Amino acid sequence: MRRIKSVDGRGGMDHATWPGSDRGAAVIFDIDGTLLRPGTYLQRVHMGSMAIAIEQISGIRAEFRYDGGDLFVNGNNLAGCTDAGTIDLVLHTAGVPASESPGLRAAVVENMCDLVAAATEGLDSGHELLPGTAELLTELRRRGVIVGLSTGNARAVASCKMRATGLPGLEALGGFGDSHGARSDIARDAVAAVRAAAGTRGQVLGGTGVVLIGDTTSDVGAARAAGVRCVGVATGAARVHELERAGADLVVPTMEELRVRDLAELVHADEVAYPDGAGDPGNGPAPAPYVRPPARPRAAPSNLRG
Repeated sequence: MRRIKSVDGRGGMDHATWPGSDRGAAVIFDIDGTLLRPGTYLQRVHMGSMAIAIEQISGIRAEFRYDGGDLFVNGNNLAGCTDAGTIDLVLHTAGVPASESPGLRAAVVENMCDLVAAATEGLDSGHELLPGTAELLTELRRRGVIVGLSTGNARAVASCKMRATGLPGLEALGGFGDSHGARSDIARDAVAAVRAAAGTRGQVLGGTGVVLIGDTTSDVGAARAAGVRCVGVATGAARVHELERAGADLVVPTMEELRVRDLAELVHADEVAYPDGAGDPGNGPAPAPYVRPPARPRAAPSNLRG
């Protein structure tokens, strides 16, 4: 695994060293529980709007409940669930025929997005970001790393949340939960989007050139299904040991402990060179398994589950 000499306090490498001009890098983020604190006002607006939209469109009542870092609807844990998946779950448990779900879901999503947009107009919710997220995003962008989202939120909802928290435009690239019930499909969309963006820069994202950061075991599974690296951050529904057991390449207790250096080591872990810009790992040696560096001493995690 490539080790990069630290030259600054946070990132750990020179801008010219990583990601480089020809072989790019991309980092895609989950939103709720990863960028944003779980259960805060924006998420409650989101879920409240979904409940109203479901009842207005279908007449079915959806009751959302928070328990620490976990979110439930009608008694079902929604950790790692998508907007489309949540709506389908509510419809299914109420006995709605599967053939009717797609049309109802599309109408619910449209109504929900309108409600969220109205409720967040002019809202300043920067305090709802988890500590360390804004700084990490700023540093990644400064170094030319492509950033985007892999989230169960509908795209318009994600846009409202990013605007309200001072991160407008992050939703320009990514995969979203408007119609996908499976996180793996969302992650694949996100990976395709950042690879296309890299192509417009004349860059190639190699076999390990994309890292997905999320707080649930579903995020880890989605990253694996999409063939990219994964960082688990234990700020939401899953504990450190659960994310490790799910197969995350790296697990940190908080976003404050994640460094650009960690992400660079994940991206460059395979040491595979792609001649003539061939970015398909199938054109060269298979990426070697990532070997985690020794764990840093852990700070006490924020009390987000109480």
